[in-house]
Amino acid sequence: MESFNNLRQQISLEHRETVQRRYFPVAGKNPDYKTVDLISTDRRTGLNRFLTSWKSKDDPGIGNYSYQMVPTGYPQACLYMGRTLLWRAGSWTGLRWSGVPEMKSKLFNVSFVNNQDETTIMYSIFSNLADPKVFPKSMVDESGIVRRSLWQETRWVEYWSSSLALCDKYLSCGPNSYCDPYNEVNFECKCFPGFEPKSSRDCVREKQGVSMCNNGEGFVKLANMKLPDTSIAHVDMSLSMIECEQKCLRNCSCMAYASANESEGGIGCLTWQGDLVDARTYPDLGQDFYIRVDAIVLAQYAKKNGLTQKKRMLAILGVSVAIMFLLVVPVVYCFVTKKKKGKEI
Repeated sequence: MESFNNLRQQISLEHRETVQRRYFPVAGKNPDYKTVDLISTDRRTGLNRFLTSWKSKDDPGIGNYSYQMVPTGYPQACLYMGRTLLWRAGSWTGLRWSGVPEMKSKLFNVSFVNNQDETTIMYSIFSNLADPKVFPKSMVDESGIVRRSLWQETRWVEYWSSSLALCDKYLSCGPNSYCDPYNEVNFECKCFPGFEPKSSRDCVREKQGVSMCNNGEGFVKLANMKLPDTSIAHVDMSLSMIECEQKCLRNCSCMAYASANESEGGIGCLTWQGDLVDARTYPDLGQDFYIRVDAIVLAQYAKKNGLTQKKRMLAILGVSVAIMFLLVVPVVYCFVTKKKKGKEI
Protein backbone atom coordinates (compact mmCIF):
# COMPACT_ATOMS: atom_id res chain seq x y z
CA MET A 1 0.00 0.00 0.00
CA GLU A 2 2.89 2.31 0.79
CA SER A 3 4.37 1.90 -2.70
CA PHE A 4 0.98 2.66 -4.24
CA ASN A 5 0.71 5.85 -2.16
CA ASN A 6 4.20 6.78 -3.36
CA LEU A 7 2.95 6.29 -6.90
CA ARG A 8 -0.01 8.59 -6.29
CA GLN A 9 2.32 11.24 -4.87
CA GLN A 10 4.55 10.89 -7.92
CA ILE A 11 1.54 11.27 -10.20
CA SER A 12 0.44 14.45 -8.46
CA LEU A 13 3.93 15.88 -8.95
CA GLU A 14 3.90 14.96 -12.65
CA HIS A 15 0.29 15.89 -13.38
CA ARG A 16 -0.67 16.44 -17.00
CA GLU A 17 -3.98 16.45 -18.81
CA THR A 18 -3.21 12.90 -19.95
CA VAL A 19 -2.29 11.57 -16.51
CA GLN A 20 -5.28 9.21 -16.24
CA ARG A 21 -4.59 7.80 -19.69
CA ARG A 22 -0.92 7.28 -18.87
CA TYR A 23 -1.17 5.58 -15.54
CA PHE A 24 -4.50 3.80 -15.32
CA PRO A 25 -6.61 1.53 -17.56
CA VAL A 26 -8.52 3.39 -20.26
CA ALA A 27 -12.27 3.32 -19.79
CA GLY A 28 -13.90 0.76 -22.03
CA LYS A 29 -10.62 -1.03 -22.74
CA ASN A 30 -9.54 -4.49 -21.67
CA PRO A 31 -8.97 -4.22 -17.89
CA ASP A 32 -6.11 -6.73 -18.13
CA TYR A 33 -4.03 -4.05 -19.81
CA LYS A 34 -2.69 -0.72 -18.60
CA THR A 35 -2.15 1.96 -21.19
CA VAL A 36 1.36 3.29 -21.69
CA ASP A 37 0.43 5.97 -24.20
CA LEU A 38 -1.97 6.75 -26.97
CA ILE A 39 -1.32 9.15 -29.83
CA SER A 40 -3.93 9.60 -32.50
CA THR A 41 -5.61 11.71 -35.13
CA ASP A 42 -9.40 11.68 -35.37
CA ARG A 43 -10.27 12.55 -38.97
CA ARG A 44 -13.96 13.03 -38.14
CA THR A 45 -13.49 15.68 -35.46
CA GLY A 46 -9.96 16.89 -36.18
CA LEU A 47 -8.95 16.04 -32.59
CA ASN A 48 -5.28 15.15 -32.12
CA ARG A 49 -3.96 13.35 -29.05
CA PHE A 50 -0.23 13.66 -28.45
CA LEU A 51 2.40 13.96 -25.74
CA THR A 52 4.02 17.27 -24.81
CA SER A 53 6.99 18.11 -22.63
CA TRP A 54 7.06 20.36 -19.59
CA LYS A 55 8.74 23.74 -19.87
CA SER A 56 11.28 22.53 -17.30
CA LYS A 57 11.62 19.95 -14.54
CA ASP A 58 9.92 22.36 -12.15
CA ASP A 59 7.44 24.01 -14.53
CA PRO A 60 4.56 21.78 -15.75
CA GLY A 61 3.52 24.29 -18.40
CA ILE A 62 3.47 23.12 -22.02
CA GLY A 63 7.05 22.93 -23.29
CA ASN A 64 8.66 23.07 -26.72
CA TYR A 65 8.58 19.36 -27.57
CA SER A 66 5.74 17.14 -28.73
CA TYR A 67 5.42 13.53 -29.86
CA GLN A 68 2.54 13.11 -32.27
CA MET A 69 1.01 11.25 -35.18
CA VAL A 70 1.53 12.62 -38.70
CA PRO A 71 -1.39 11.24 -40.74
CA THR A 72 -0.37 12.38 -44.24
CA GLY A 73 0.85 9.77 -46.72
CA TYR A 74 1.35 6.64 -44.65
CA PRO A 75 1.02 7.68 -40.96
CA GLN A 76 4.10 7.87 -38.79
CA ALA A 77 5.01 9.02 -35.28
CA CYS A 78 7.28 12.07 -35.06
CA LEU A 79 9.02 14.20 -32.46
CA TYR A 80 8.83 17.98 -32.93
CA MET A 81 10.46 21.01 -31.37
CA GLY A 82 7.83 23.63 -32.00
CA ARG A 83 7.09 23.09 -35.69
CA THR A 84 10.52 21.67 -36.49
CA LEU A 85 10.65 17.93 -37.11
CA LEU A 86 13.50 16.42 -35.07
CA TRP A 87 13.03 12.66 -35.33
CA ARG A 88 10.80 10.16 -37.09
CA ALA A 89 9.89 7.01 -35.23
CA GLY A 90 8.70 6.06 -38.69
CA SER A 91 5.68 4.21 -40.00
CA TRP A 92 4.09 1.20 -38.31
CA THR A 93 5.43 -2.07 -39.79
CA GLY A 94 2.97 -4.39 -38.07
CA LEU A 95 5.63 -5.23 -35.47
CA ARG A 96 7.20 -1.90 -34.54
CA TRP A 97 7.94 1.60 -35.77
CA SER A 98 10.33 1.39 -38.72
CA GLY A 99 12.73 3.77 -36.96
CA VAL A 100 12.70 1.83 -33.68
CA PRO A 101 13.88 -1.68 -34.65
CA GLU A 102 14.65 -2.59 -31.03
CA MET A 103 11.05 -1.86 -30.04
CA LYS A 104 9.79 -5.43 -30.47
CA SER A 105 9.11 -6.61 -26.95
CA LYS A 106 6.96 -9.05 -25.02
CA LEU A 107 6.16 -6.22 -22.60
CA PHE A 108 3.69 -4.60 -24.98
CA ASN A 109 0.32 -5.19 -26.47
CA VAL A 110 0.27 -2.74 -29.39
CA SER A 111 -2.90 -1.69 -31.16
CA PHE A 112 -2.63 0.24 -34.44
CA VAL A 113 -5.70 1.49 -36.29
CA ASN A 114 -5.53 3.34 -39.60
CA ASN A 115 -8.75 3.93 -41.51
CA GLN A 116 -10.87 6.74 -42.95
CA ASP A 117 -12.00 7.78 -39.47
CA GLU A 118 -8.82 7.70 -37.41
CA THR A 119 -5.17 6.83 -37.06
CA THR A 120 -4.36 5.60 -33.57
CA ILE A 121 -1.44 3.82 -31.94
CA MET A 122 -1.86 2.60 -28.38
CA TYR A 123 0.75 0.79 -26.31
CA SER A 124 -0.46 -1.27 -23.40
CA ILE A 125 1.39 -3.42 -20.94
CA PHE A 126 -0.10 -6.62 -19.61
CA SER A 127 -0.95 -6.31 -15.95
CA ASN A 128 0.56 -9.28 -14.16
CA LEU A 129 -2.08 -10.28 -11.64
CA ALA A 130 0.70 -11.51 -9.33
CA ASP A 131 2.10 -7.98 -9.27
CA PRO A 132 -0.81 -5.57 -9.81
CA LYS A 133 1.18 -2.54 -8.62
CA VAL A 134 3.32 -2.29 -11.76
CA PHE A 135 2.32 0.83 -13.71
CA PRO A 136 3.64 2.19 -17.02
CA LYS A 137 4.48 5.77 -17.92
CA SER A 138 5.29 7.47 -21.20
CA MET A 139 6.49 11.05 -21.51
CA VAL A 140 8.52 13.58 -23.47
CA ASP A 141 11.04 15.22 -21.16
CA GLU A 142 12.09 18.86 -21.24
CA SER A 143 15.15 18.02 -23.40
CA GLY A 144 13.05 16.37 -26.13
CA ILE A 145 13.61 12.69 -25.33
CA VAL A 146 10.68 10.26 -25.44
CA ARG A 147 10.94 8.01 -22.38
CA ARG A 148 9.03 4.94 -21.20
CA SER A 149 9.21 3.65 -17.65
CA LEU A 150 7.63 1.21 -15.22
CA TRP A 151 6.76 1.98 -11.61
CA GLN A 152 8.26 -0.86 -9.58
CA GLU A 153 7.82 -0.86 -5.83
CA THR A 154 9.05 2.65 -4.98
CA ARG A 155 10.55 4.13 -8.14
CA TRP A 156 10.30 4.54 -11.91
CA VAL A 157 12.54 2.18 -13.90
CA GLU A 158 13.21 3.36 -17.45
CA TYR A 159 13.24 0.61 -20.08
CA TRP A 160 13.39 2.65 -23.30
CA SER A 161 14.22 6.13 -24.54
CA SER A 162 14.39 7.64 -28.00
CA SER A 163 17.74 8.35 -29.60
CA LEU A 164 18.95 11.55 -31.19
CA ALA A 165 22.25 10.16 -32.43
CA LEU A 166 23.61 11.47 -35.71
CA CYS A 167 21.66 9.12 -38.00
CA ASP A 168 18.45 9.55 -36.01
CA LYS A 169 18.17 13.30 -36.53
CA TYR A 170 15.73 14.21 -39.27
CA LEU A 171 17.50 14.93 -42.59
CA SER A 172 20.95 14.07 -41.24
CA CYS A 173 21.52 13.11 -44.88
CA GLY A 174 20.05 14.90 -47.87
CA PRO A 175 17.75 13.75 -50.71
CA ASN A 176 18.36 10.33 -52.30
CA SER A 177 21.00 9.30 -49.78
CA TYR A 178 20.91 7.34 -46.54
CA CYS A 179 22.78 7.55 -43.28
CA ASP A 180 25.24 4.76 -42.48
CA PRO A 181 26.68 5.01 -38.94
CA TYR A 182 28.49 1.68 -39.24
CA ASN A 183 31.16 2.75 -41.70
CA GLU A 184 34.45 1.43 -40.34
CA VAL A 185 36.43 4.51 -41.39
CA ASN A 186 34.10 7.43 -40.71
CA PHE A 187 30.50 8.50 -40.91
CA GLU A 188 29.16 9.24 -44.35
CA CYS A 189 25.96 9.67 -46.30
CA LYS A 190 25.69 7.00 -48.98
CA CYS A 191 23.87 7.43 -52.26
CA PHE A 192 21.10 5.03 -53.16
CA PRO A 193 21.94 2.64 -56.03
CA GLY A 194 21.77 4.49 -59.35
CA PHE A 195 22.60 7.84 -57.73
CA GLU A 196 25.84 9.80 -57.44
CA PRO A 197 26.99 12.52 -55.00
CA LYS A 198 25.93 16.09 -55.63
CA SER A 199 27.46 17.21 -52.34
CA SER A 200 28.61 15.53 -49.13
CA ARG A 201 24.96 14.97 -48.20
CA ASP A 202 22.88 15.11 -51.40
CA CYS A 203 22.68 12.69 -54.33
CA VAL A 204 21.25 12.88 -57.86
CA ARG A 205 20.59 10.32 -60.60
CA GLU A 206 23.68 9.10 -62.43
CA LYS A 207 23.92 10.69 -65.87
CA GLN A 208 24.08 7.60 -68.07
CA GLY A 209 21.40 8.68 -70.52
CA VAL A 210 19.49 5.44 -70.03
CA SER A 211 15.71 5.59 -69.77
CA MET A 212 14.05 3.92 -66.80
CA CYS A 213 10.65 3.62 -68.43
CA ASN A 214 9.95 0.26 -70.09
CA ASN A 215 13.63 -0.12 -70.92
CA GLY A 216 14.84 -3.12 -68.92
CA GLU A 217 14.91 -1.30 -65.59
CA GLY A 218 14.37 -3.08 -62.29
CA PHE A 219 14.94 -2.86 -58.55
CA VAL A 220 17.90 -3.28 -56.21
CA LYS A 221 17.16 -4.43 -52.67
CA LEU A 222 18.64 -2.66 -49.66
CA ALA A 223 18.23 -4.68 -46.46
CA ASN A 224 17.98 -3.54 -42.83
CA MET A 225 16.70 -0.07 -43.65
CA LYS A 226 14.68 2.59 -41.91
CA LEU A 227 12.29 3.50 -44.72
CA PRO A 228 12.36 7.05 -46.12
CA ASP A 229 9.82 9.61 -44.96
CA THR A 230 6.39 8.09 -45.62
CA SER A 231 4.49 11.38 -45.46
CA ILE A 232 5.02 11.52 -49.24
CA ALA A 233 4.46 7.79 -49.84
CA HIS A 234 1.40 6.11 -51.33
CA VAL A 235 -0.09 3.04 -49.66
CA ASP A 236 -2.30 0.20 -50.90
CA MET A 237 -2.87 -2.43 -48.21
CA SER A 238 -4.59 -4.82 -50.65
CA LEU A 239 -1.42 -5.64 -52.61
CA SER A 240 1.15 -8.39 -52.09
CA MET A 241 4.86 -7.69 -52.51
CA ILE A 242 4.86 -9.16 -56.04
CA GLU A 243 1.91 -6.96 -56.98
CA CYS A 244 3.63 -3.99 -55.35
CA GLU A 245 6.73 -4.49 -57.50
CA GLN A 246 4.60 -4.75 -60.64
CA LYS A 247 2.66 -1.62 -59.72
CA CYS A 248 5.85 0.39 -59.19
CA LEU A 249 7.42 -0.96 -62.38
CA ARG A 250 4.40 0.07 -64.47
CA ASN A 251 4.55 3.62 -63.11
CA CYS A 252 7.63 5.29 -64.61
CA SER A 253 7.52 7.95 -61.86
CA CYS A 254 7.74 5.35 -59.08
CA MET A 255 11.15 5.61 -57.41
CA ALA A 256 10.96 2.81 -54.85
CA TYR A 257 8.69 0.42 -52.99
CA ALA A 258 8.53 -1.55 -49.73
CA SER A 259 6.16 -3.64 -47.67
CA ALA A 260 3.73 -1.66 -45.54
CA ASN A 261 3.27 -4.49 -43.03
CA GLU A 262 5.95 -7.11 -42.38
CA SER A 263 4.08 -8.99 -39.65
CA GLU A 264 2.59 -11.54 -42.06
CA GLY A 265 5.53 -12.07 -44.38
CA GLY A 266 5.03 -8.75 -46.15
CA ILE A 267 1.62 -7.35 -47.08
CA GLY A 268 0.52 -3.94 -48.23
CA CYS A 269 2.41 -1.73 -50.65
CA LEU A 270 4.30 1.50 -50.06
CA THR A 271 5.56 3.42 -53.10
CA TRP A 272 7.51 6.66 -53.41
CA GLN A 273 7.74 9.27 -56.14
CA GLY A 274 10.24 12.13 -56.14
CA ASP A 275 13.14 12.51 -53.72
CA LEU A 276 13.71 9.96 -50.96
CA VAL A 277 14.63 11.54 -47.62
CA ASP A 278 15.57 10.57 -44.07
CA ALA A 279 16.55 6.94 -44.56
CA ARG A 280 19.21 5.05 -42.64
CA THR A 281 20.62 1.55 -42.26
CA TYR A 282 20.82 -0.80 -39.26
CA PRO A 283 23.28 -3.65 -38.62
CA ASP A 284 20.80 -6.52 -38.45
CA LEU A 285 17.25 -5.16 -38.19
CA GLY A 286 15.04 -2.91 -40.29
CA GLN A 287 13.10 -3.47 -43.51
CA ASP A 288 13.82 -4.42 -47.10
CA PHE A 289 13.68 -1.41 -49.41
CA TYR A 290 13.60 -1.68 -53.21
CA ILE A 291 15.03 1.19 -55.26
CA ARG A 292 14.40 1.63 -59.01
CA VAL A 293 17.52 1.52 -61.21
CA ASP A 294 18.19 1.47 -64.95
CA ALA A 295 19.25 -1.63 -66.90
CA ILE A 296 22.98 -0.82 -66.64
CA VAL A 297 22.97 -0.43 -62.85
CA LEU A 298 20.73 -3.48 -62.51
CA ALA A 299 23.27 -5.58 -64.45
CA GLN A 300 26.13 -4.22 -62.32
CA TYR A 301 24.41 -5.21 -59.10
CA ALA A 302 23.44 -8.61 -60.51
CA LYS A 303 27.09 -9.23 -61.40
CA LYS A 304 28.25 -7.98 -58.01
CA ASN A 305 25.76 -10.20 -56.20
CA GLY A 306 26.80 -13.13 -58.39
CA LEU A 307 30.46 -12.64 -57.46
CA THR A 308 29.53 -12.30 -53.80
CA GLN A 309 27.54 -15.52 -54.01
CA LYS A 310 30.45 -17.25 -55.75
CA LYS A 311 32.88 -16.09 -53.06
CA ARG A 312 30.48 -17.30 -50.40
CA MET A 313 30.25 -20.73 -52.04
CA LEU A 314 34.04 -20.94 -52.35
CA ALA A 315 34.41 -20.00 -48.70
CA ILE A 316 31.92 -22.68 -47.68
CA LEU A 317 33.72 -25.21 -49.89
CA GLY A 318 37.08 -24.27 -48.37
CA VAL A 319 35.77 -24.67 -44.82
CA SER A 320 34.20 -28.02 -45.72
CA VAL A 321 37.47 -29.31 -47.21
CA ALA A 322 39.39 -28.16 -44.14
CA ILE A 323 36.96 -29.93 -41.81
CA MET A 324 37.13 -33.12 -43.88
CA PHE A 325 40.93 -32.94 -43.83
CA LEU A 326 40.97 -32.56 -40.04
CA LEU A 327 38.62 -35.53 -39.68
CA VAL A 328 40.28 -37.83 -42.24
CA VAL A 329 43.94 -37.30 -41.29
CA PRO A 330 43.63 -38.75 -37.75
CA VAL A 331 41.71 -41.75 -39.11
CA VAL A 332 44.34 -42.43 -41.79
CA TYR A 333 47.12 -41.98 -39.25
CA CYS A 334 45.55 -44.50 -36.87
CA PHE A 335 44.99 -46.94 -39.73
CA VAL A 336 48.61 -46.69 -40.95
CA THR A 337 49.96 -46.98 -37.40
CA LYS A 338 47.95 -50.14 -36.71
CA LYS A 339 49.02 -51.64 -40.02
CA LYS A 340 52.70 -51.04 -39.20
CA LYS A 341 52.31 -52.60 -35.77
CA GLY A 342 50.64 -55.63 -37.37
CA LYS A 343 53.60 -56.14 -39.71
CA GLU A 344 56.10 -55.84 -36.85
CA ILE A 345 54.30 -58.62 -34.97
